[in-house]
Amino acid sequence: MSCTAYKDVPYFQNAANYDSSVSAGLPDITIKPKDMLTIFVTSTDNEAVAQFNIREPRPIDEDDVADGQVRARRSSRGQIHHYLVDNNGEIEFPVLGRIKVEGLTIEQANSMIKSKIAPYLNANADYLVNVLIDNFEVTVMGEVKNPDVFSVTRNRMTVLEALAMAGDMTIYGKRDNVKILRELTDGTYEVHELDLRDANIVNSPYYYLQQRDVVYVEPNTAMAQNASVGRTKTLWIRGIHIVISLGSLMYRVLK
Repeated sequence: MSCTAYKDVPYFQNAANYDSSVSAGLPDITIKPKDMLTIFVTSTDNEAVAQFNIREPRPIDEDDVADGQVRARRSSRGQIHHYLVDNNGEIEFPVLGRIKVEGLTIEQANSMIKSKIAPYLNANADYLVNVLIDNFEVTVMGEVKNPDVFSVTRNRMTVLEALAMAGDMTIYGKRDNVKILRELTDGTYEVHELDLRDANIVNSPYYYLQQRDVVYVEPNTAMAQNASVGRTKTLWIRGIHIVISLGSLMYRVLK
């Protein structure tokens, strides 16, 4: 039994049989509804691109006030504006109006916005567009040491990296049935199961996580049985306590 249990624990048990010929390579994250984007345009001529860089007002704090007067500071310009991708996959961009970004990779979004900005700038203008996804998060829950919601700063994370950030699976986590809950662009969800004992999971389209993916690690049979035994034990203790209390009460009444 112990030998059988051990076989359920190690990752990549068939590493010698890994087939790299079917690898999909490094996938590019695409923009989805509910993504929060930061978009800023940089140029050697800041005034020329200022109209495309909306900034949020920065609240005044105590350091900004001297002798009752508000001091002018460069940082008072505030932070770059964030753009929420709506359910139609669009954002409202200054000057350009509504533009559709859903389904585009970061590189494609950069190129598309840059081409739309071009007519408003000098033909020889040197400028760049930078698009970032600010709210790329994944949730890891279940039989892991530190379940939590984790921010992804590189726009790319594997299921193994997510589990590592959560402190890895506990010994009670099922390695052969890790579930990935993924939200689709139409608002529906799909669930896929990964067997982390199989080295070929790196070829799965679910190996690389996407925005708002949920990784759920199921408890194995031993953990489920222990939980059941624990609940049964609690019920027995409560029952015995009630019987003793009733017996004590009856003894005092009939004494």
